[in-house]
Amino acid sequence: MGHTYKEVLAEKMKDPDFKAEWEALESEDYSRQHKEAWEFDAYDFWVRTAGTPEERASKDKENPQKMLKQYADYFDSFEGIKVANICGSCGKKAIPLALLGADVTVFDISEANRKYAVETAEAAGVKIGYEVCDIMKIDMSKYSGYFDVVFMEGGILHYFHDIDAFMSVMNGLLKPGGKMIYSDFHPFTKISDILGLQQPTMSYFSTDIFEGEMAHARFYDDEIRKQIPKCHYRKYTISEIINSIIGSGFTLERFDEHPSWENEKLPGEFTAIARKKA
Repeated sequence: MGHTYKEVLAEKMKDPDFKAEWEALESEDYSRQHKEAWEFDAYDFWVRTAGTPEERASKDKENPQKMLKQYADYFDSFEGIKVANICGSCGKKAIPLALLGADVTVFDISEANRKYAVETAEAAGVKIGYEVCDIMKIDMSKYSGYFDVVFMEGGILHYFHDIDAFMSVMNGLLKPGGKMIYSDFHPFTKISDILGLQQPTMSYFSTDIFEGEMAHARFYDDEIRKQIPKCHYRKYTISEIINSIIGSGFTLERFDEHPSWENEKLPGEFTAIARKKA
């Protein structure tokens, strides 16, 4: 009796070289799919929801620290620090940081996001760096040990299927003693759609990679929504996140939990503060 495809694949995956090559190919496929999703109507979406670059810049300039929301409290200073804004999207946090005096480089997969962010920065009278790339393929010959702060927010970790590899990249970007400010959706969202993102729920301990809509799909009518490329997600538990931060060479300093914007009785986000060892 012949073996099934899954059985043959499972046997081949015992070979470390085959496994590494297979996972690299999978990563490229997911990255390409995520890029297509985040470039679908992205520039026009930001104009509709955040205003033209000029309108958004005006809001940012009024009170940049307020535009950073609760994240401002996690920065020790702003003036002159080098910040890597991971998956910084349309620049909604990068531009306020630049207005406060930081030297910000956004890393994001979407060229459409870059266009909106750069135009908004120009309208605000500041400059930001913007690298359109797969986060797992950041040019470390240029950026290794370059930044004082690595900053991310808005729910990004579920796009990356190997949390240890991801945290290793974050560590590599920082100078010795550098700081990671990492805010994301609370793992409680694995079992409850408490943020109203219309994503599938599952066992809290699930390690499955699953297909789901990109974050903005729910704002479109059904006909357009069907055209938006899907993404492949992997959600993590609190222990996976904390253990990966520590295991990647960071010293974890704080782990704060924040209420859901839909129901303040439930956890919606968290922020982890960690230092690269000097």
